[in-house]
This record gives sequence, structure tokens and C-alpha cells, in this order.
Amino acid sequence: ALVGALRAEGFEAGVRDVFQHRTVAGLAAALGGTETGSGFTPAAPFSLIAAPVRETLPAGLVDAYPLSSVQLGMLVELLADDGLNKYHNTSTFRIADGRPFDADALRRAGQTIVERHEMLRTSIAFEDYELPLQLVHESAEIPVTVHDLRGQDAEQLAASRTAHIARERNELFDLSRPPLLRISALIESDEAWHLGFTHCHAITEGWSQQSLLLEVLGLYRSYANGEEPERHERPAVRYADFIAAELEALESDDDRGYWQRIVDHHAMTVLPPDWGDGPGAPREDFKLSIDFRDIEPELRALAKSTGTSFKAVLLATHLKVLSTVTNEPAFHTGVLYSARPEQPGVERVYGMYLNTLPFAHDRSARTWRELIQQVFDREAEVYSHRRYPLPAVQRLAGGQRLFDIMYRYQDFNQALGDGPVDWEAGAGDSSNEFTLSIANVPGRLVLRAVSTGLNRANAERLAGMYRAVLEAMAGDPDGDANAALLSTTELTQVLEDWNDTEVEWV
Repeated sequence: ALVGALRAEGFEAGVRDVFQHRTVAGLAAALGGTETGSGFTPAAPFSLIAAPVRETLPAGLVDAYPLSSVQLGMLVELLADDGLNKYHNTSTFRIADGRPFDADALRRAGQTIVERHEMLRTSIAFEDYELPLQLVHESAEIPVTVHDLRGQDAEQLAASRTAHIARERNELFDLSRPPLLRISALIESDEAWHLGFTHCHAITEGWSQQSLLLEVLGLYRSYANGEEPERHERPAVRYADFIAAELEALESDDDRGYWQRIVDHHAMTVLPPDWGDGPGAPREDFKLSIDFRDIEPELRALAKSTGTSFKAVLLATHLKVLSTVTNEPAFHTGVLYSARPEQPGVERVYGMYLNTLPFAHDRSARTWRELIQQVFDREAEVYSHRRYPLPAVQRLAGGQRLFDIMYRYQDFNQALGDGPVDWEAGAGDSSNEFTLSIANVPGRLVLRAVSTGLNRANAERLAGMYRAVLEAMAGDPDGDANAALLSTTELTQVLEDWNDTEVEWV
């Protein structure tokens, strides 16, 4: 959004500039005298598909364009018929607004949101054309269901919500009919209720979902108060512009060359084969939490003192832990990026902008400060090439799978502040294809694993390693980044169990 605003004012800016120059003064100095004009031309409706295809489209569309590579990959995983319903997500949020629930206001809010956003009027056509397309319809009707749970005690409410989430996870969408979103309400009492969303992940990501939540609640509040919402101004940028940018990246020799070098000179990170129960064992999906609230001030101070970001600190932690489970001197692992176009208002355009890419790492950093700075600089480098889609990178690597471990940094700052959402009471369920994924939520890292590739005992060992690295960073930023670190459990085992060498002499 910031880069888009700068470009609209005529400055030739990129996301990398914002990463590298982290103060207003620094950015102003770096961009001084580079006014060039914005140069943005939105993609015209139907301009991203061939004329013969346009002639075969049904009536009632306002646009049609290809799926992004990541969207297509998600949908292939979703339709794999393995019983996991990957990328079909559901979540609920407790709304403590101190007033009786208004079903009509929620239905009106849901319909308004669909009218405002193209992605919520989009369907998927897999087989009817020469390539899979997403079709943007003039209109769509969103299903809104209401479940009255008043009179249930806390245990019954929790069970009802869990059952609701399970039902929603099992009911897939007809991808040919928009919207690929359902809204539900679970009424807890006359003072609180739960707002539920079920969606196909291919149409939204985390930022869009949080924005959707707050926008629906704002509309609901207006309608419940008998008011009309403020007029909605649509940005000039659309999701089609993201698709156009990806198509341009696919033709870029610079992008292709960058990712070719990464996959040629860095090995895939794999967990030790005996850390999982094996593909024939029963599958368990589970989560572990790594709390760092007690040392978060020190970690944030470290980010500031290095002129980097809190994300760089957490990503450096992840890479250090991976360096303990692989013998490769240079390796890569999956890191999730947003590839939204840099245009004013794009943060208000819902869609799936994510791209998971191989992040290169080596063991050259000597101290924690050097490691964090190295990670920060490499991420700034990646941002110039983040639109080259993962499937294309895989083709550069000979078609092989590039990673089974993924890291994602989450900071949905539009959801901060006071309001009716009880963030601690949220719940949901989703699934993806990664054996191990690491994400952050306020004050902690969340480790998510699949037991066939990483069982619970070894995941707990890994979680201990993350905590040990965070403590080392916070305790001595100039400490040895190549030192072997043991978790508390492993340290206890060494000191108390393995060091028990007392024997009787005769």
C-alpha cells in the first residue's frame, strides 16, 4: 500500500526500497529525485484471455481470467479426494457486542459484501475452456445460516461449535457456483454470538479474511442500528491485475534466472526420515505452541538494533533450527510471501495473493546479529522476484517437490485494537500438504505437523529447539550463531541422565 501511494505520487519505488530504508527520512533520501509517474494501467475486463475464448463465455459475466498458479495448485489439492479437504477452511469468531443478535442485519451485510467484491462473485471453470478460468459474475447470493444455541452451558456451547466446524469442513463447495464463501451465526446469548466463515482458500488469504471479518461486522453494525453504510469506493486495482503481474513474471528472464540459481545451489531441507511414524501409520494432525512473550521485548529490541524487522528475527530462528536437522551447508525451505500489486487501495481487494517460495540459507553468519541481518537482506532480495510462481520454480528444479516445510509470518494489523471480536475465543479448522509448518501469532510460534512425517515426540523436541534459539538471541545478540543449542528437555537428559556415570568399585 505504501509503495502504491509513492508510485501514485510519481516516485519510482519498490517493496525492496521500503524494506531497506525503514525510516521516513531514509526512504525520502533514497527516493529523492526519482519522480517518474505511476505508469499503472489496470487490466481491462476479459483482456487476459484469448478472443476465441471470450466468445464462448456465458452471459452475466463482468470479467474472466486465468487462475494463478498457486490457486490452481490449491484446487488440485482440494479435489484430490483424499478425505482431508485441503484448502477448504472454516473459522468462527466470538462477537461480544452486548446486544441481541440481528439475523436480518447479518444477511444484508453478507449480500452487501458480495456486491462489493469481485472475488466473492467468482466461480471456477476447470474443464470448459482451453485452460482453467475464474469467472466473475454480475451477481451472486450468499448463504447465511443461523443456529440458536441459547440455553446451552459452556461445555455444550463448545461441543456445538466444534460440531458446526466439522460439518462445515465436510461440505465442499460447487466450484462452478459463486460465492465460494458461506456465513453462519451461532447465537450464544442475548449479549454474544459467534460469526462463522467457510471459504475455499483459493479465493482469499489471511489478510483478506481478517479484512472480510471486520468489513462484515461494520456492515452488520450499521444495518442493526437502522443505518445505511458509508458509500463503498472501489479501488482502480483489481485481482485481475495480480494475475497480469504473474503472467508478466513468467516471461521475465531476470526472475527465472534468480530462481534457477537458488534451486541449483541450495539443497531441499528434509527432516530426518526416522522422525515420523511413516506413511503407513495412522495420520495425526496436531499443533504445538512455543511461547516467547516473556522475552519478546528483548527480541523486538534486537530487531530494532539491527535495523531489520521482527519477522527477520523469527525467520532467522526458524532457519537456525533447520540447520540443526540438515547436514547441507546451503539449503532452502519454503517461506510464504504476499505478491499483491503495489497500487493504492490494493489492501482492500480480496483475493489469493500468496506464493510460497524457496528461501536460500547458508551457515556463514557468525553471530545472531549477523544471521538476522543476512536473513533480512535476503528477504529484501526475494521481494523483487516474489511473483514468479512456485510451480514454475519447481519446473526449473526438474519438476521435483521443493519443500515439505513451510514458514509464514502473520501480522494482520487491521485486526488490532478494541472492538467486539473476542480474539482469544476464535476457532477453526483447515489442512494443507506440508509435513511441518511454522507460523506466528501474538506472543508465540505455532508448530503444525503431520505425524507420518514428524511425530509428536520429535515435534516436541523441535519446539524445544525453537525456544532455545529464541532465548540465545534474546540473551546475547552477539553470541555464536553456529553453536549447537539443546532444548531444556535435551539439556536435562545430558546433565542428569547421560551424566549419571557413578559405578561401584570393588
